[in-house]
Amino acid sequence: MSDEENSEQSEPKPQRAMPKIRMPEELEAGVWANFAVVRHSTYEFTVDFIRLDFEGNRPKSGVVVQRVNMSPQFVEQLTRALNENIASYAAKSVPPDLADLGDPDWL
Repeated sequence: MSDEENSEQSEPKPQRAMPKIRMPEELEAGVWANFAVVRHSTYEFTVDFIRLDFEGNRPKSGVVVQRVNMSPQFVEQLTRALNENIASYAAKSVPPDLADLGDPDWL
């Protein structure tokens, strides 16, 4: 292989500039969600983020705190990012006996 071919293969890919993202003041505090409902159609996914209020171990009531509609492509990208982040979090922060709690018994 020539030096020219070697240098082409070893050059790092150029970094894409991230767009400037603005956080509206009314969203800065965020919302608390402890449940979600996911639906999809041919063209989009809809995720309702819900805050459930409990009485003992059972949900008493709940309110949708945010609804997000997403393209299937974005859902794939988000799923990949969430899987990478939860794996990193679990490796550092989750005790082995809590690694797989499963679904709550009320589902």
